Amino acid sequence: MNQQINLYQPIFRKQKKIFSAYTMLQTCLFFIFVFAAITAYEMYHLKPMQEQLAKIDQDLAHLEAQLEKEKAKKQTDAKTRLLKNEIARLTRELEEREKIKRALRDDEIGNSKGFSPYLEALARQHVNGTWLTRIVINNGGAGLGLEGRTLSSDLVPVYIQRLSNEKVMTGASFNVMELQRPEKETAQIAFRVSSN
Repeated sequence: MNQQINLYQPIFRKQKKIFSAYTMLQTCLFFIFVFAAITAYEMYHLKPMQEQLAKIDQDLAHLEAQLEKEKAKKQTDAKTRLLKNEIARLTRELEEREKIKRALRDDEIGNSKGFSPYLEALARQHVNGTWLTRIVINNGGAGLGLEGRTLSSDLVPVYIQRLSNEKVMTGASFNVMELQRPEKETAQIAFRVSSN
């Protein structure tokens, strides 16, 4: 038996190995070396930038701390300013109250007892035939003015004489005295007396 083998068939030809294990190992080592070199190069160049970034972060933290201090100081200054303004306002108010207290204590503004003693005196010394239509008491009783009507002009001096007997009217003098008969009413006479 004879058998022929064709060694030229593709199956029997010696095939070229393009990527052998050794070649692939060399290629992998080459790329690992290249990537390691690139990484080392980048890290070498990044190191100063990282140091600069750390310094910038440190400066930023320092500036933020200063900003917080300034904010606290500004708030304290604002509160201090508000307190000073409030103290000044309260001091002025206290001075004004002290002035009022002194004025009331020393009777600088006139009569601190009120006007009721004057009204009581006017009521007690009433003269029949006269009536008051207007009473003016100013400057704490230093200025006194009376307006009214009477049936007879002789009753006005009698009324004024009676008022001089009142303790509250001591020292009061009437400088102006006017009598006038209204045109329409002939039975009544209008009078006005005042201390100024």
